[in-house]
Amino acid sequence: MTHEERWDFFIAYASPDRGAAEALFDLLDPSFRVFLDRRNLLPGDDWSSRLTLAQSKSAVTLVLISSRTDNAYYQREEIARAIELSRDEGGTHQVVPIILDELAPAGQLPYGLRLRHAISVIEAGGLEGVADRLKSALRHRMTMPAEEMRRRYDRRTALTTAVRLVPRGSFASDGLLGAPRRKYVFVGDYDEQRHRTLREVLSNLWIGDAFEQVANSNVAWAALVFEVGELNRRKLDLLPATWKAAFRILSDPKRAARFAPTDEEMARLGRPPRDYYSDDQDWWYSRCTIDERRWGAYGELVGEVLGIDWTCFTGAGLTERPGQSTGIPSRVYFVKNLPLSSMTYRVQDLGVPDDDIVLG
Repeated sequence: MTHEERWDFFIAYASPDRGAAEALFDLLDPSFRVFLDRRNLLPGDDWSSRLTLAQSKSAVTLVLISSRTDNAYYQREEIARAIELSRDEGGTHQVVPIILDELAPAGQLPYGLRLRHAISVIEAGGLEGVADRLKSALRHRMTMPAEEMRRRYDRRTALTTAVRLVPRGSFASDGLLGAPRRKYVFVGDYDEQRHRTLREVLSNLWIGDAFEQVANSNVAWAALVFEVGELNRRKLDLLPATWKAAFRILSDPKRAARFAPTDEEMARLGRPPRDYYSDDQDWWYSRCTIDERRWGAYGELVGEVLGIDWTCFTGAGLTERPGQSTGIPSRVYFVKNLPLSSMTYRVQDLGVPDDDIVLG
């Protein structure tokens, strides 16, 4: 199991209930990351240690309860482990009993599950109803599915809470959001990255690659999380991380003012409110990177002002690079490099990537 393998659901079941377990797996996957031994174990795996680790890396243990549970030794071990995890982690690990048949009333639930709110398959109208209830009730505890993140991008869903990751060694509460020479820095959508590990967030937001290049990302990181209300939206000058927005920042005399736009470029920008997601991003890329505009006092102009590497930045407002990126396509934005003293934010230490700490 790699460090990236965290799971939303772990399914614990008695062997005779394998069919129900696989049916529930199919209903929850791929919207959520679901661990089921029959689907995830590979030939040669040490199944005992792999199951123990997978359950410990899961947000929720789904316990399928039936008349066969009493005689299911390994399932009862997983139930005991789930209860232990929920107590050790202060209740952050959730345990949900799912009653498969009428022969397992709540009063006969295994020890430790009797005070847990159970879902009856019969009352829910089948496993499809169980899956719908799980998705609705526990979504706030789960990582956001990739398809929902894509829908948010397509619908241009407003950013409500932003997250920015910075190396812990360079963070100072009396400093700025980013390096002093930068006029703008990038942020991601906190709701999209919440409940993911540091390593996953670094990969999703391309931190250390397209953004804020670092020689070695295996250092301690901190997450800065702050609300983006209507007032902060103007204060931050929030713009999608597209090439058209980059051009506007670089050329605007009230922003970075690094070069003057031509009349043709101003006409193509259009009048406010401008569509910075327009489908001509390649054209704006060419206007930002022509030789006479490419270099600044510290090297590449877009890197100096915006902290991006123009050779790998897609400039679509989405970290999507088909066939090349290991992360989930995620929305990214440019904001002013403001003094932290002028903002209300919280800091979460995320340790180093191998610590596997989750953004909360």
